[in-house]
Amino acid sequence: KLGTWIELLFRWILAGFFILAGALKIKDPQSLTTAIETYQILPYQLSVVLSLFLPWLEVFAGLGVALKKLYQGSLLTLILLLGVFVIALAQGWARDLDVTCGCFGSADQENQTNYAWLIIRDLLLILLAATLWIRHLASNKQLIQN
Repeated sequence: KLGTWIELLFRWILAGFFILAGALKIKDPQSLTTAIETYQILPYQLSVVLSLFLPWLEVFAGLGVALKKLYQGSLLTLILLLGVFVIALAQGWARDLDVTCGCFGSADQENQTNYAWLIIRDLLLILLAATLWIRHLASNKQLIQN
């Protein structure tokens, strides 16, 4: 079925994005702390804690989507993370901050302040995750009815 192949493609795009992003940030938490600080939202100590916790959350949620283990929780985690990222980017843009995305650790240092692209990308990833969530709920409902 075409729908099954599209779902698989969506899963691998979403999972791959977060597994890669998280893995790159795990290697360099100091760069992530610096990137978080450019948003001027959190106190420094919380930025440090977040830089140690967030990459692992991204990797495990990405693996959950890829392997369909704890699937609903993994999708919900990624949708919520992406929502927070969009809000952080939007407030940075509104305040005319020169932020470093931090999305791929120190590998994306040149992608500064391209707010429109980053917000659109994150909204598209939310759309992918929401589509997977809805398909999963619909398939569960169908299984219950049968």
